Amino acid sequence: MKIDIKKTLALFAAALSLCGCSNYRLAGTPVDLPFSSVYVQPVRNDSYAPQATNLLTNAISEAINRTPELKTALKGDAQATLITKLVSYRRVPVATSATDTALAASYAMEAIAECTLERSNGDVVFKNRKVTARVMLYAGADKNVLGNEYQNMPVLMRELGGKIKDAVIGIW
Repeated sequence: MKIDIKKTLALFAAALSLCGCSNYRLAGTPVDLPFSSVYVQPVRNDSYAPQATNLLTNAISEAINRTPELKTALKGDAQATLITKLVSYRRVPVATSATDTALAASYAMEAIAECTLERSNGDVVFKNRKVTARVMLYAGADKNVLGNEYQNMPVLMRELGGKIKDAVIGIW
């Protein structure tokens, strides 16, 4: 009996790759959660993000409520509590104007939150997990950066709220 080394190695490599991917899960893919309701504590703002706390608290709650296996609840009724602190906000120039290189034409708005998820029995699911979101801000023809930043803050907080929800449902 003659063994074909190339076929054997190919078969072994295929079997190995299938075994390696058997427990792979995309980030944010829900797992069987040990809780079905969560209290979203109002966000604490330790950054310079203007008017971000209410926007982020609402964005997290809305994202969680759109998840079939998880709902928000009052503090006394929830099986888990999500504590979120907005720790950083910055606006970084990423492109300059063609006519004035000192004037930014677009910025990256970035917000970083630190999240802790605790079960009602006191078990900590995760502690101080950092979650980051970025959106682009274009200065526009009127160069009204502050007005455009104000308009884009809800977009940034929705993005961050969705990523925080992904951290909650993607615990593994």
